[in-house]
Amino acid sequence: MSYDDSNPSFEELMEVVQRQQEVIELFEQQVEACRMESLKLAEEGQKKSEIIEILENSEALMKAEMEQLKIECEKRRNGEAEEKEDVGELETVGELRIKCKELNYELERLKTRQSTLEIDLGTEKRNHEFVESELEEEKRQRAEEKKRLTQNLETLEKEMKDQWKEQQETLSTQQIKIAQLKTHVEIKEQREKQLERHYQDIMEEMTEIRREKAKAMGKNTGMAAENAELKSRIQQLKARLPRNEHEIEDMQKLLGDQSHLIAALREETKLLARKLEIDSKQHRSIFLYHGIQYLKSVRS
Repeated sequence: MSYDDSNPSFEELMEVVQRQQEVIELFEQQVEACRMESLKLAEEGQKKSEIIEILENSEALMKAEMEQLKIECEKRRNGEAEEKEDVGELETVGELRIKCKELNYELERLKTRQSTLEIDLGTEKRNHEFVESELEEEKRQRAEEKKRLTQNLETLEKEMKDQWKEQQETLSTQQIKIAQLKTHVEIKEQREKQLERHYQDIMEEMTEIRREKAKAMGKNTGMAAENAELKSRIQQLKARLPRNEHEIEDMQKLLGDQSHLIAALREETKLLARKLEIDSKQHRSIFLYHGIQYLKSVRS
């Protein structure tokens, strides 16, 4: 059974669905890869956050240490005057200067380290913010892609349902037409069988009529021969004059019987001929009627 060329077949629709499913699976794989990459970035961001936290703690410790060093340096500067009074118990001024220089150098080194750590901390913060922005952008793209795929899938499902419904309606219509054609063919076959039976009956009746006609013709021929014989006997009887009244009565009786027989035979012959003619016309009209009906059914 064929469908309309404008409607796709069920195999074509299933192929489209399969292709759409492959595209969806590909997108899902890409989304999964992006998700794994996002997890890696999140882990790296977590590690960097821990590093930043450690650096911040180190910075706090360094600041506290620098403050302690400043306090000690200030105390030592303030205590230089007192230390000069007792040379025996305290260090010399030169040693104090050397130690103060060392403390200043250590302070500068700590300041430099602090600056470096602050720069690294700023860089890590910027990297962390960049990673977070990338993750947010990735999440947004994934959400948009998922939404688009969901909409496409819903649209495809709706189109598939509509096309499937249309195909089912077309199939139902075709099945109804096939059932109607099958019924029409069965009716024609029944009519043909009925015509064949009528034809056989007519042919049998025609054969019987021909047989009866042949019998009637034979009987008519016999009657003609008998009539000729009777005429011959009448001529012979006429040639022989009756000698008495008894013979005349017998002859008249014989002639009357022969006349009645001839009249009856003639009447029977006429009836048979008329019956044959009527039956022949009737069977011919029946045969023509059924033939016309059959031709009409074939044309319809």
